Amino acid sequence: MNINECFEKRLLKKGRPDMLKSKKALEISVKTLVKAKRLLKHGFHSEAIITAYTAMFQSARALLFKDGIFERSHFCVIEYLKEHYAKKHLLSQDYLHSIDTYRIQRHEALYGLEEISYEKTEVEDAIEKAEKFIKVISKIVSDK
Repeated sequence: MNINECFEKRLLKKGRPDMLKSKKALEISVKTLVKAKRLLKHGFHSEAIITAYTAMFQSARALLFKDGIFERSHFCVIEYLKEHYAKKHLLSQDYLHSIDTYRIQRHEALYGLEEISYEKTEVEDAIEKAEKFIKVISKIVSDK
């Protein structure tokens, strides 16, 4: 599926830009990242990976709200970022690869039938990437 199909299937919808929602999504992403760190500290590695991804996803939503786009698909959010931010060199492909990898891991952890375990270092890496991702997106949002 590509970005055009995301809009055709109404998994992404155009609306009015909403900076209030954009800032709120960024606030949620920061709070969610704190939760991921707490989960890691207490040894809940799978939950920490899911929560780190959720922090990244919320910050990604901040960009969509800024642009007046509303989502109904995690996959399409990433497609939107590729099309509107990576191609303009505002977000690196590395960030998009990371969020997509964690999106897939989240999906497997939540909907798969096999238990997945993660090493502490994998979770630390996810949290570090989420922190960097949030910082980059915060800068883009504040630059308007």
